[in-house]
Amino acid sequence: MILKHGDYLSYELPKNWTAEEDDDNLLIYNPDGNGAVTVSFFNILDSSVFLDEYVSIFAKNFIDKNNIKMHSPLILLTKEGKTVLSGTGTDSDGWFIKLWIVAKYPKIVFATYLSERKNREVKICDSIIESMKFIL
Repeated sequence: MILKHGDYLSYELPKNWTAEEDDDNLLIYNPDGNGAVTVSFFNILDSSVFLDEYVSIFAKNFIDKNNIKMHSPLILLTKEGKTVLSGTGTDSDGWFIKLWIVAKYPKIVFATYLSERKNREVKICDSIIESMKFIL
């Protein structure tokens, strides 16, 4: 199922997955699953910084603020007209977390998947994030 957020983003949900949206966030999950993806939306206000630098700083601030221990360095890719930064780690409670930042100037989509431990859902979440397309 293909869904839209606002007038600038589309994404695809697999069968049996649900998306709940309020004014600030989007929650994506499988009702029979182990975790959930929380998605927040931002606008880039400083056009003097390159997009890849902006998303890297954005991710570092989140990681530092939330005491996340990263499993490996973040991965930054640019493809299909969007910049994607991703990585996995463990939060301060020992839970598995994966984060993604999907950006196309001037929009940033920030998503985190949190579950008690890493599981097969992560690959499904990767496919949801991969399906995100900016309609700008």
